[in-house]
Amino acid sequence: MAASHKNKTITFLILIILHAGVLSQHLKAQVQIIDSLENQLALVDNISRIDYMIELSELYFEISLKKSADYANSALLESRKQNYKKGEADALNKMGNIHWITSNFNAAMERYLEAIDIREEIGDSAGIAGCYNNLGIIASEFYDYDVAIEYTQKAYAINIKINNTSDIATNYNNLGTYYHEMKEYSKALNYYFMNLNLLEDLDDKTSLSYTLNNIGEIYNDKKKYSEALPYYYRALEIQEEINSSTGIAVSKLNLGDVYLKNGDLENAHKFLYECLKISKKIGYRDVQSDCYELLSKYYEKKENFSEAFKYSRLFSETEDSIFSEQSSRRFAEMQVSFESELKDREIELLKRNEEFRNLHLMKQKNRIIYLAISLLLITFLVLLVLRSFFLKKKNLQFIKKKNIELFYSSKKLKKSEIRLKNTNENMDRFFSIIAHDLINPFHALLTLAEMLNNQNEELKKEEVIKYSQLINSSAKNLYNLLNNLLQWTKAQTGKLDNRPEYLDASDMAINVTALLNIAAKEKKIELISSINKNHKVYCDENLLSTILRNLIHNAIKYSKKGGKIEISTVVKNDFVEFSITDNGIGISKTNIDNLFDIKHSFSTKGTNNEEGTGLGLILCKEFVEIMGGIIWAENTPETGTTFKFTVPNKNK
Repeated sequence: MAASHKNKTITFLILIILHAGVLSQHLKAQVQIIDSLENQLALVDNISRIDYMIELSELYFEISLKKSADYANSALLESRKQNYKKGEADALNKMGNIHWITSNFNAAMERYLEAIDIREEIGDSAGIAGCYNNLGIIASEFYDYDVAIEYTQKAYAINIKINNTSDIATNYNNLGTYYHEMKEYSKALNYYFMNLNLLEDLDDKTSLSYTLNNIGEIYNDKKKYSEALPYYYRALEIQEEINSSTGIAVSKLNLGDVYLKNGDLENAHKFLYECLKISKKIGYRDVQSDCYELLSKYYEKKENFSEAFKYSRLFSETEDSIFSEQSSRRFAEMQVSFESELKDREIELLKRNEEFRNLHLMKQKNRIIYLAISLLLITFLVLLVLRSFFLKKKNLQFIKKKNIELFYSSKKLKKSEIRLKNTNENMDRFFSIIAHDLINPFHALLTLAEMLNNQNEELKKEEVIKYSQLINSSAKNLYNLLNNLLQWTKAQTGKLDNRPEYLDASDMAINVTALLNIAAKEKKIELISSINKNHKVYCDENLLSTILRNLIHNAIKYSKKGGKIEISTVVKNDFVEFSITDNGIGISKTNIDNLFDIKHSFSTKGTNNEEGTGLGLILCKEFVEIMGGIIWAENTPETGTTFKFTVPNKNK
């Protein structure tokens, strides 16, 4: 959930979002160029034909990834046939770009590394720097910013050497972005300011406005709002000068975000509504979604909760729509990636066939040379040295690629192993509860019901009442267990709704105690709520009700007849601390340490031999943590127990 926007420069993709009219003109111009090049393609051959195919792959990149991949693959095959090294490297770069945009990062990395080898062979320094920059971006996709920085600095060193000013600006911005993501703000600012000076000399106003926004973003992250504002305003001024609707929308969103955080609601409202108007007009839905979210927060601060809910709903609907479109686009991209992979394999097969044919010709040649023994010996030695050299080079390259793949695979495997172990342990305990504690209440219900059915004429009235009460008690326990199991399962699978709102703590306690009054009266227990009427909480109503119900029910269960249970609250900083205190049987020190751990879940019988599973307390812990609080217990055995938990009292 990011309200403000960073502009990340990516070398091999010019990601410029244009409003509808400009985008249409841009695509029309591209289609005209494509038509012209495809007409000329049939009239040329050799190297010129390869260059045209590479240019067509670049042009189709924004229109059709499939056609872009087709031209790149064709260019690669033709380049290898004609031994055109520059064309081969350029085609590999285009294929790497397609793999990158379709999230096939390992394949993209292989193409860039192959391209580097060829560019080193032909001395293409600018091309090598571009590949290193792209490898840095791939590493950042795995959140390995140290490797990303290492590759980008290699690119920067080459660009400095050849005085490639525009690519130096790209390197500055990327390095600033990586350090920004690592929260090393001073280093990030250093690179952004160096980029600022360079872009002013280049008179690149679009990139200049992006860098100003990035600097403002760092000060925003550091909560230095007064320092962020001048950079956002300057970015807005440039965007208005170059008439970039998308840039204006982003800058106004960022200004609205800063003013909202700084408490200047009037300016926040002004910029957010202007941003919303522009983003709707140009169809920039990412910014439109963020704008809805900030307007929801704005109306919460104004305590206009109906408007806050309206914009919160619009935010959710827009996010869902964006996600749906992205999923469809991702499916299409995956299809292109799969087809591209198949063509890569076909190219590799053709390459091997070519090598086989070359080897066959070499053998025929060797048979001829065999007639001259002296020439045979020289040829053999030369071939041996060359073979050793190329095998060593190929093996080193293979090892380098496999080491990178192994590094990322091992990190993913380790995380998955820990997550799977925890899931298995929790599920083992979960099934244990189902196998044991769910069967027992059913068994009791069936046994008692069978007795009433078979012996109804023999039983006395007192016995019928007793058995009916036992059936009622078993049914209640079974209902509570099933309800807790359902809630716990939702929490574990991430399907639990958490919709925080401002609630009156006293009203919540009164509503819950009203539900449990009958159970308390059966044991002659007094339920007392001493919660201050002014104590407000910011949390989900259903989650809080479930927590209070479980804790008060537990207190009734372990309190003696004629006891007393008190519910109270106290405000501590940004939280309200609830306390449920009973004067029951208490809990031992050993058991109190394991109360909220499903691995050691246990339950003891209540003062009237009430049954339980211990799952209620584990559920309370899950719900409290979902709402951002903590839960614990304090007690003295034989004198009573106090369960305490905290929930926020305001939206953070």
